Amino acid sequence: MSESADVGIVQVRDVDPTTLAVLRERARSLGQSLSGYLRDLMDADAATETNAEVIARIARDREPVELTMDDILVARDEGGVDRHVRGRLLARH
Repeated sequence: MSESADVGIVQVRDVDPTTLAVLRERARSLGQSLSGYLRDLMDADAATETNAEVIARIARDREPVELTMDDILVARDEGGVDRHVRGRLLARH
């Protein structure tokens, strides 16, 4: 965990007793406290992009593709990208 003066405290209410027992046992089996185990779970979750975040990053960072619906339908119907579309795509790079 990184050192920070801005460390938060999280309290979770109404946790199902069975869920709590499973989490306690998992923490114990790893030699961790329950709070340490839960902190590791939250850190791992926060470090992993959600599907929505991945899509937003791709939309923000990728080069736009300039294909028309007709280009896509021709490629679908002909089983691949036709020479016209391929030429337009290669001309961009």
